[in-house]
Amino acid sequence: MRRWSLVVLLFAGCSGPPPPSSQRPEDGEAPGVEAESPEWARIAHEAAKGRTVAEQQRLVESEQRYHLALAWFNKGDFDKAKAEAQASVQAWPEHLAARKLLDDVNEIIVGGPTRLRGIGDQELRVARVRVDQARLEIENHVLHGRRFLDAGMPGAALREFESAEFKIRNLPYDLQPMNDLLPGLRELKVRAKSSIKE
Repeated sequence: MRRWSLVVLLFAGCSGPPPPSSQRPEDGEAPGVEAESPEWARIAHEAAKGRTVAEQQRLVESEQRYHLALAWFNKGDFDKAKAEAQASVQAWPEHLAARKLLDDVNEIIVGGPTRLRGIGDQELRVARVRVDQARLEIENHVLHGRRFLDAGMPGAALREFESAEFKIRNLPYDLQPMNDLLPGLRELKVRAKSSIKE
């Protein structure tokens, strides 16, 4: 959650259009950061830590597509806004603002919500987004833990697995797909602990 907040802050302080394709970094290079102040540049570099260059590029592309979708939405061209929001979500599925914009555009295109909204609907949407965010974070912890385990870093892997287990146990709702991860997660924790002892 903290990393996503940094990424949001990063894009709030960055300015300027994307560089022309001739000036874009190659696959092996780290992308350059254009920020309005040294503080924003530092935040950008912090947010990029731990991500591959390809992930950073997808994240930037997603953010650019989201802002373009928002511009089309504000101009009232909902078909173009929908296309850009979909491209943003495809580039980075964890971009929750793009997902919400896509939902809003779809409601407008359909002609409004398909049902009357109740008093608690906004709270329900917020809860769903939080659960969705937790699910993505859990999947990332498991993925990173497996990578650390394969790379011979059992201590880091164990921390990732323990974080995933903690988040599964503290979900506000009982999600069966997340509970189904627990037995495999316990096996991975045992593997990591045995690797630490060796």
